[in-house]
Amino acid sequence: MRLAGAASALLLIALPAASPADTPRAATAFADRLPRAWCGVFRWEGEAREQHVTIRLDRVAARADGAVEGDGPGLVRYEDEPPVQAVPFHMRAVVDPATRRIEMYESIDRPRADYVVDGSHVGTLAADLQSLTAVWTTRSTGRRGALRMNARPAEADLAQPCAPPSSRAPGLPLHNALTDLANVVEAANFAIN
Repeated sequence: MRLAGAASALLLIALPAASPADTPRAATAFADRLPRAWCGVFRWEGEAREQHVTIRLDRVAARADGAVEGDGPGLVRYEDEPPVQAVPFHMRAVVDPATRRIEMYESIDRPRADYVVDGSHVGTLAADLQSLTAVWTTRSTGRRGALRMNARPAEADLAQPCAPPSSRAPGLPLHNALTDLANVVEAANFAIN
């Protein structure tokens, strides 16, 4: 047992400790890999309507504490509203590169009764940094909602919506087109494998 303890002590002495300079370097490398544009959907718990969300992080930088912070503009609108009704907002995101935990805060220039900024989205980035899931919690009421986003090309226009992951849900155009095709094929006695 003493030999194992001595070997452990020797390893601790021989292995260099991570220097404080390594933390900012790792955070900077993570910041360089973090996608700058995101697109997805948000849905309040208990509601069927989804909100289309687009975000562009114009500024992303490593902080001295090792976290990565980004901020930039975004647009959000309900799925059944025309794009001209999109609400512009500002997003600030803080990411822990070691765990990929992300917390995002929204703000808007002109307060609106129908837009909640009293809370934050807390979630996780995927290992490949190409998607994220988060839960919004409103501080004053506890009301929650789910956010799912995917990275998109950095040059993507914020006003250009993306196809939400739920675009295959019944009642939506893609699902209806596939259903119509399946009905035609079945009526003609064809099989699709």
